[in-house]
Amino acid sequence: MNLTPKCLLQIKQQYPDLSGKYKDIADYILASPEKIIRNKVKQIAIDCNCDDSLIIRFCQKIGYSGFSELKMSIAAEFMPVDIKGIEEEKHSEGSFGKVLNNFLNSNSKVMHDTASLLNETDVKRAVEQLSKASKIFLVGSGASGLVASDAQVKLLRLGYNAVYNHDTELSRMLCGLMSSEDVILAISFSGETSSICEIASMAKERGTPVISISNFPNSRLCTLSDIKLLTASDETVFRLGAMSSRMAQFLIIDFLIIYMALHNMDKSEENVLRTHRMIDKSKKASEKF
Repeated sequence: MNLTPKCLLQIKQQYPDLSGKYKDIADYILASPEKIIRNKVKQIAIDCNCDDSLIIRFCQKIGYSGFSELKMSIAAEFMPVDIKGIEEEKHSEGSFGKVLNNFLNSNSKVMHDTASLLNETDVKRAVEQLSKASKIFLVGSGASGLVASDAQVKLLRLGYNAVYNHDTELSRMLCGLMSSEDVILAISFSGETSSICEIASMAKERGTPVISISNFPNSRLCTLSDIKLLTASDETVFRLGAMSSRMAQFLIIDFLIIYMALHNMDKSEENVLRTHRMIDKSKKASEKF
């Protein structure tokens, strides 16, 4: 399985904020990263119809000191990526096995790419904030709402006071009660969902820490966040059920849950057993009728 080099992930995540020639340069690098390795900055500038200095400024904009550092990064990490997305497959006469294989490869790549973006310091900070919070307010809409709902169940089983409601107005009401002792865990693929950003902004005003899970580090939600955890999904605007982004979000949630359980193993084990016994008792009671 081929993984996306980190340098290309950086470009993809900042892509929505690029415009004009910067976007043309990004498209060129994403389409043909091997050309960056083989050619000098002058040839890349000719191909992109711009001057050398603009290529260098682009490299600096995405976090590199210059073209040489970007080239070395791509050369060190680059592996040819030859995975066709499911959206391309629907236009072809691919066999069932080919479609299934591309589906598995595509989603596996998203999971591995997302895992590569997880920063130990940020994860530990997030776990510390979540573990000590009086209440954990979870917010997400659409497919991200399904992830928030799943996170609530897992947090409740560990014994944490997790609050989530799929209704936007009710979410606003609930989050209106938050304090500096609480924490917001906001989930949004784009990081631009107005209702989620509004709640995050409200949290900042109240001094409530904001932890975000998003795909784009420069999105509005991420700029409002104290801690940002990033996914790495290539989904387009017209997404089929937001599959890969949802899987990447689930990965981050599950990783946080594992870390939180390890953070206080005795408490976690006891609460999981207690909730399991309650569920088991409820099932046995219903079987009597």
